[in-house]
Amino acid sequence: MLTAILVLGVGLLSYSQTRQLTGKVLGPDNLGVLSASVKVKGSASGTSTKSEGAFSLTVPSGDIVLEITSVGFTKKEIAVGASQNNVMISLTQDATQMTDIVVTAQGITKQTRKLGYSVTKVDGDLLTQARENNVGNSLAGRVAGLKVASTSSGPQGTTKLLLRGNPSINSSGSPLFVINGVPMDNTQRGSAGEWGGGDNGDGIGNLNPDDIESMTVLKGQSASALYGSRASNGVILITTKTGKKNDFSVEYNVNYMMEDAIDFTDYQYEYGQGVGGLKPTSAIGARNAARFSWGGKLDGSQVIQFDGKSYPYSAYKNNIENFYRQGSTLTNTIALSKGGENGSFRLSYSNLGNESILRNSGMQRNTFTLNVQQNISKKLSATVFAQYIDQRNNNVPYLSDGPLNANNGLFLANNIDQNILSPGYDPVTGKEIQFSDDEYVSNPWFVVNQFVNDQDRKRLITAATLKYNFTSWLYAQARMGYDLINDRGLNVTPWGTAYSQGQAGGLGNQSKSELSEYNIDGLIGATHKLTDAINVDAAIGGNMRKNKY
Repeated sequence: MLTAILVLGVGLLSYSQTRQLTGKVLGPDNLGVLSASVKVKGSASGTSTKSEGAFSLTVPSGDIVLEITSVGFTKKEIAVGASQNNVMISLTQDATQMTDIVVTAQGITKQTRKLGYSVTKVDGDLLTQARENNVGNSLAGRVAGLKVASTSSGPQGTTKLLLRGNPSINSSGSPLFVINGVPMDNTQRGSAGEWGGGDNGDGIGNLNPDDIESMTVLKGQSASALYGSRASNGVILITTKTGKKNDFSVEYNVNYMMEDAIDFTDYQYEYGQGVGGLKPTSAIGARNAARFSWGGKLDGSQVIQFDGKSYPYSAYKNNIENFYRQGSTLTNTIALSKGGENGSFRLSYSNLGNESILRNSGMQRNTFTLNVQQNISKKLSATVFAQYIDQRNNNVPYLSDGPLNANNGLFLANNIDQNILSPGYDPVTGKEIQFSDDEYVSNPWFVVNQFVNDQDRKRLITAATLKYNFTSWLYAQARMGYDLINDRGLNVTPWGTAYSQGQAGGLGNQSKSELSEYNIDGLIGATHKLTDAINVDAAIGGNMRKNKY
């Protein structure tokens, strides 16, 4: 089966040969395992089991390996042959998971078996194996019931996460992100609508996966109740890396990724540009039919084009790979950590440089992270976390509609070489070279050479915690968190843009915004063993939040 997926974003057309795989995941008693994670190894493709352990998953053609995980069971990998379309998988119980320790709401750690709600922990190592520019995409297929959808808007693109589905028609259903116990802003900075526009990224996309120790997903209402209404769609807790006790280390991590726009569409190359079975006979006629391949049979004859010149009436099959370049992302991270008997620290610096597959578009990000833990006395301890992010998104692409969308070349008639649209503007007048009958369908070469849509962000996330142990089972904790975001935007409709008034272009917008949030909370907690069979875990506290835009 050939599945065609059209993604009108950073010029990416993704097509792949796939097949549908169904099956069941069973426990030791041959009963179906609900909400088990089923993932294609080495891929982001994954799903979770429904009632009776059944699942259905779109997988690549050919031989694959499935990874199956579920709380309380041993992780399993099975090979699936190219001819297999249905599988039965048996899991075995893992006694060691019954004593797993996870971070829950307000940073409290508990054993998994003591929780009355569903918790899934994803180790940081998994987030860097198949690295994504937005760490949210790395959760795909790793958490049962979590739907991950990314946009094709380039390296800064937003990741949409649905943990419980859409709670209402006008709500995105995104979970609350909490880093080291402090809620962080994950607002999407703009999106494409009916008339175009760009996806300027979200908050979780600012984080460096090399600094993350683990991500814990809280699904139940009782799990997220302590964070209030903002957590009605679940909570994802992020714990950052710290120094280890009595250990000194210097870590260096380098990662390089390449990406290409690939097109496996089975286009027809029998009939070329035109309508009604007729070839264009004038420059105006060629412009009006530039996006239609309903003309005469392709015979190699000379046919006039929209620029008034004649070209062979022959098929051009490499327009996508010739217009889009090979994208690349290089990430360098260095970290210094040291731990002693009474404290530890970890200091890291990371640089990410991305060149998008869309020319003159990309992202640069520098991240500085400090994590300090110190025992001030036998009963008093302190932790300090600080992360500074400096990110620049260059020429964020427009999506959805045609104006200033660099992907309009995807719809060229099959005998037009996209190179004749270059450089997209008249070198003398600077005006856009129109290639179609619609002035709102921008010349893609004009967009990549002239368009300006830059988004800069400087962000500081900090958290400081003091904890005092009155006894071995009673403690008090105070914590303050601060999230400060400074954004700058510059959007220019270039001189010569066909649809602008008098083709004069203009300043789309120049903006500066600041968003800050304080969170201060206090907590008194107790963990006491009353008898050999009865333990008591209790906590009481309060929170004060101040948000300013």
